[in-house]
Amino acid sequence: MKKDILTRPFSPEQVKQRPGQHGKTLSYVDIAAVIDRLNEAFEHRWNFEVVRHEVHETEVVVLGKLTADAVTKMAFGGSAITMDSQGMVVSIGDDLKAASSDALKKSASLLGIALELYGGAPPAVQESNRVRQGPSPGQHAQNAPVAERLTSRQLAAIHGASRRQGLSREELGSFIQERTGKPRPEQLTRAEASGVITSLSGSFNGNGSPP
Repeated sequence: MKKDILTRPFSPEQVKQRPGQHGKTLSYVDIAAVIDRLNEAFEHRWNFEVVRHEVHETEVVVLGKLTADAVTKMAFGGSAITMDSQGMVVSIGDDLKAASSDALKKSASLLGIALELYGGAPPAVQESNRVRQGPSPGQHAQNAPVAERLTSRQLAAIHGASRRQGLSREELGSFIQERTGKPRPEQLTRAEASGVITSLSGSFNGNGSPP
């Protein structure tokens, strides 16, 4: 596995921005750039498949599995269901393709590709930031090594518990933000994910909202 290629930062021209939740701006790279990086690192010898998919009222969710050099990484991806001006669904197939691309990019981030865009950063950048600024609250957990990040089983458990509680994606994000300071479950460490799962599974009152 060519880690230097996997973890090489993308050029500024490849990094794009889009509006996120709560007025935030999110950085991302196109799926084509991620595929090119995988091809470069593994010489085209990698495989991605959708393990399962779900179609909900307003979004589709897929669980993807990326395998390369006998290493397998799994991650969820999602996409809002596109509606036309009359409120009719445009194409569930296109929405599933978008969710699959999201799952591939998140799986690839577990190998180090564009990890800095999911809350991590190349080691040299992390060290430089620590020297100039010192650690900020939650920084060490935010930049935790891949080995300390939540597992795919934990991520599935979080989404499963969230659905059982009837939480929307926004409500789940707010719930996690309140408890960990991070807006997305994919950014949690294993310890943080364990706490979130416990809270989601047993710390709700009768009307389905946090106490």
